[in-house]
Amino acid sequence: MIGIDSLQPHRHGVYWLAAATFVFGAAGMAASFWFLASSHPLDVVAGAAGFVAGSLLASAGLVALSLTSGLAISEQPTPAIDAAPAKPPVDVARWLAHFNRNQLNRPEPDWTAPITLAGEAIVPLVRSLEQFQLGDGGGPAYLIAHDREKFLAGETRVLVNRWFAEEREHSRLLAAAVARFGGRCIQGHWSFTVFCLVRRWLGVRFELTVLLLTEIVSTVYYRLLRRHSGDPALRSMCWLILRDESGHVAFHRDRLASAARIGRARHGKSWEARFRLLGLAAATMLWVNHAPGLRAIGATGTEFYREVWRELSAFVCRLRQQSRDRAAKASAQRRPFDCRTHVT
Repeated sequence: MIGIDSLQPHRHGVYWLAAATFVFGAAGMAASFWFLASSHPLDVVAGAAGFVAGSLLASAGLVALSLTSGLAISEQPTPAIDAAPAKPPVDVARWLAHFNRNQLNRPEPDWTAPITLAGEAIVPLVRSLEQFQLGDGGGPAYLIAHDREKFLAGETRVLVNRWFAEEREHSRLLAAAVARFGGRCIQGHWSFTVFCLVRRWLGVRFELTVLLLTEIVSTVYYRLLRRHSGDPALRSMCWLILRDESGHVAFHRDRLASAARIGRARHGKSWEARFRLLGLAAATMLWVNHAPGLRAIGATGTEFYREVWRELSAFVCRLRQQSRDRAAKASAQRRPFDCRTHVT
């Protein structure tokens, strides 16, 4: 039988190959921004193709890095506690109460109110809304990874059901917005197809990361839509969706902080670099598809990426603080009682 030590050089070679693939992919994505910023249509097409190719390379590198890290972890002895039934990754009662409260005070936007958008802004904006309606619950509004059942064990399934029920509500609101501006709901789009394939093939852990980043960059999209559109019904819709998205991001942050507390995840500098790069990739995919609609109402690319970077920074900062607070609380609870400190 081959020992683990004899596999180390091979694993290190794979690790550096994966790292190189990731770096070249990231460099390709960065270079594509020069073409995407051009006013020439052919340059934009070339930039989009370069970005997609770069993102595929970067994603392949990240997946390979994750697999090699997983091998290193799997070489460690498995604690006996792993044999116990899996506990939910978050406080189920707390989050059920949140989802219940969030159903209150949800006034329906006045879809019959006069449209205040300029005529030239409506066509590109409605195309953007049609795509969001498809992606925000109009498609397979659930976890679709091939190994999703290992995350959906026990009471976690109830929380995931409530989470995606809110996503389907977003789809309903967006369908009403599309109808308001004379558009029609679409049944498919190339970016949504790629999005679903990545989620299905790369496993539930990666899918949860992709969905979290989608929530973050979508928050920026709806914020810019509310800030610049001036349409009363659209602004009311964005207010409702932003309220939900804030809770969804907090739910994921709670999940990741719980994983860090029990030693199943680390959120150091390496994780942060990968998280930010994937976040920028998700943001660029959104900008490539939705820039015409956002620009039509007055938003800019600089404003969009500045908001995305701010959201990513806030998430990382709050996650680390939440992880530290939980670790300190757990340490205090484990500290043995010393009678000598309580003698009067």
